[in-house]
Amino acid sequence: MTADGRGAWFEKKVETCRYLNPLKNFQEDEVTLEVRRDLIAGTVSRVLPYRGKRKLGQPDVKIYLEKSPESFCPFCPALLNQVAARFTPGIFPEGRLTRGRAVLFPNAFPHDAFNTVVVISEKHHLALDELTPEVLRDAFAVCLDYFRKMNAVRPDLNAASINWNYMPPSGGGLLHPHLQTVLGERPTRYVARLRESAEQYERRTGGSLWRDLIDDERGKGERHIARTGAIDWLAAFAPRGMAGEVRFLFPEKNSLWGLDDGDLGHLLSGLSGIFRYLKESGFISFNLALYGSLRDDGLLAVQGSIIPRFPVPPLGASDVNYFEKLHDEVICPVVPENLCADLKPFFANGGTKP
Repeated sequence: MTADGRGAWFEKKVETCRYLNPLKNFQEDEVTLEVRRDLIAGTVSRVLPYRGKRKLGQPDVKIYLEKSPESFCPFCPALLNQVAARFTPGIFPEGRLTRGRAVLFPNAFPHDAFNTVVVISEKHHLALDELTPEVLRDAFAVCLDYFRKMNAVRPDLNAASINWNYMPPSGGGLLHPHLQTVLGERPTRYVARLRESAEQYERRTGGSLWRDLIDDERGKGERHIARTGAIDWLAAFAPRGMAGEVRFLFPEKNSLWGLDDGDLGHLLSGLSGIFRYLKESGFISFNLALYGSLRDDGLLAVQGSIIPRFPVPPLGASDVNYFEKLHDEVICPVVPENLCADLKPFFANGGTKP
């Protein structure tokens, strides 16, 4: 516990492994790894600095395109109107919500009582460098339109999120780019932990966890990538992905209703910079989530994360293994502080590499 009663955000323990190395004629050798704990989110990661940077070798996207042709795609214009679900008249008489080219409708295979799909564009495939703010704005905006309309019908639904599985390595079942929203009375387990940590912190110190966390991270500079508008971008201390995790927070915004057009623009510009980084680094896939409340109780700052996903070469193995699935800890060869340094140039010009 610090003198001001705030406590620690994170913990790190360095472990050493010694063995007889066959690459060095079986001489004794050692490597170190870091067991990192995020005490706010409750996540644990095992960071492996000894792995160093490894070139992925970009997977061939054509393989996925061949398996998922436009002619059979339910989200392409030829089939969308025929096969996409519609809202019941008691919810939205119009059946679906649209904004520009974005179309929002109920998920026919829902994960929650209120789970929607948002088709981003008429185009069947958008490469990472095509995910520009101009292309994405309508899709994110129609999600907020949906939350606003649902709030008028069901004000008890407070926990909202915008989610994205981009390309099959992320778990995306359809190639056509689309978002999903989830809206419910209670947040998911991860978001509930964030709220609980913020509530405990406020009770203990009287301060805002998110504001103080960002002040600390910005001051240290090790993982603070950039600030664009009201958003702070961080390399997560204890990443939830094998290739690291980028977090983005609006420390002064405690409700999705607090986001204006400028905030949305800064968010999409920053994401576009990350997508460019992913493309240049050999990635073709990611998971993304934006979490927020529809009631401002001062506890959950609007925030989110993006995690690169990839098939592990040369066999195309999954980047999720027994440690993550069965021990709830993530193996991460990417050092967060190095990821931060790598991403900074992509924010030097408002979210795009100069």
